[in-house]
Amino acid sequence: MAGEDKTEKATPKKRRDERKEGNVLQSKEIVTAASVLGIFAIVRLLAGFLMKNLLSFSARIYEQSGTYELTADSFMKLIVDMVTVVLLVTGPVCLAAMLLGVLPTIAQTKGLFTMKAMKPKFSRLNPLEGIKKMFSLQSIAGIVKGLIEVIAIGVLVYNEIKSRMPTILSLVDCGIMQGVAYAALSIFDLVMTICIVLVFVAAADFLFQWWQFEKKMKMSKQEVKDEFKQMEGDPQIKSKIKQRQQEMARNRMMQEVPTADVVIRNPTHYAVALRYDQDKNRAPQVIAKGKDYLALKIVQIAQANNVYCMENPPLARALYSQVDLGREIPYELYDAVAEVLTTVYRETNRTIHA
Repeated sequence: MAGEDKTEKATPKKRRDERKEGNVLQSKEIVTAASVLGIFAIVRLLAGFLMKNLLSFSARIYEQSGTYELTADSFMKLIVDMVTVVLLVTGPVCLAAMLLGVLPTIAQTKGLFTMKAMKPKFSRLNPLEGIKKMFSLQSIAGIVKGLIEVIAIGVLVYNEIKSRMPTILSLVDCGIMQGVAYAALSIFDLVMTICIVLVFVAAADFLFQWWQFEKKMKMSKQEVKDEFKQMEGDPQIKSKIKQRQQEMARNRMMQEVPTADVVIRNPTHYAVALRYDQDKNRAPQVIAKGKDYLALKIVQIAQANNVYCMENPPLARALYSQVDLGREIPYELYDAVAEVLTTVYRETNRTIHA
């Protein structure tokens, strides 16, 4: 249906939920480009150190070859020397390869680690789903991307070799070390050029993955509404909860009416119950108030508990509109309330709560 079209951007909650499931934006091409570029950059940076260790080990073996006696101790020493050289030569490269294979992924996923993406899904065994994925936009984009990489790299390699061919042919008259050095530099230059291509491919792939990810994350308007209801609560349930809370507050308020010193009424529309405790309050306190039905209920409870009720429409309206439940009366109403309490004291012949 048209109403189910996913046209809305993903909400923060949707993104958090998808992240928990392992669905995050990432491009494998960025990992590949970073790994290749980083590894060959480190190899070129450490080329002198690596070559020095290899040549030193080769020269030492060559010098000792004429007088070398194969014994258990000498054999173990040779093994140790070989392992040391291998670690010195390959160690930095292997460490760089591991870091450059992990760091770009961590950067893209912001350190996400979850096992949910590795859980088996029986839907993957469905051949129809497999065929469907083979002709999906993602698969087609992958094929196009691979063709672009192969063609671009092939053209670069061809042009590089073609431009260096005269120099390569002239190396016949040079020494072996010069030839090896030139070949190594040529390979490094070629690899760096290829890495530039990989960087552009990775940038294009990231943009494509971002577009695909945002498209996949989109929500329908109904999904947004359902999520809002889930987060904020169903309006009907919230209304019932609010109604229940108001009923409980009214019940607590009505329980306070018998402890009032006086109820001021208007005569049926408004009713306000006041209590004055000289030890706890600086001024009389509103412990119950209401209008219409609540006002009549307050008066009924007050009369049933012998609480003095007085009609004073202006004061009743002022107390109802100006003073919140549980608050003390404002300074402007001190005189009017004092007169009421004095009347209560005189006519009931009782003291105010202390």
